[in-house]
Amino acid sequence: MAQISGQITMEGVPIEQGQILFEPLDGESAIGTGIIDNGKYDVECLPGNYKVMITGTRKIPGAPPISNIPGEEIEAREPIVPKKYNRETTLEKEVSPGEQTLDFHLEK
Repeated sequence: MAQISGQITMEGVPIEQGQILFEPLDGESAIGTGIIDNGKYDVECLPGNYKVMITGTRKIPGAPPISNIPGEEIEAREPIVPKKYNRETTLEKEVSPGEQTLDFHLEK
């Protein structure tokens, strides 16, 4: 197995919340997924070649909380990662067995 961790930034700023997916290029292995929290993530997957998809959001400055359920409020958020890093990703990485660090410094 491979244990991957790292940091993800957008324009030099850590992504507050998001998700990272390692989708195998051969289509035969399981997808590795991880949560991005304050720019950091951890993923476990099989070694191999992967397409990497990253999504991320940030709090909307000055926006009031959203409330769909009485008594429950969540902060208003907006997506900040361009399609070229998620739905139309161009990122590919080779993942080796064991522990490793893969950082992603994204630009618009």
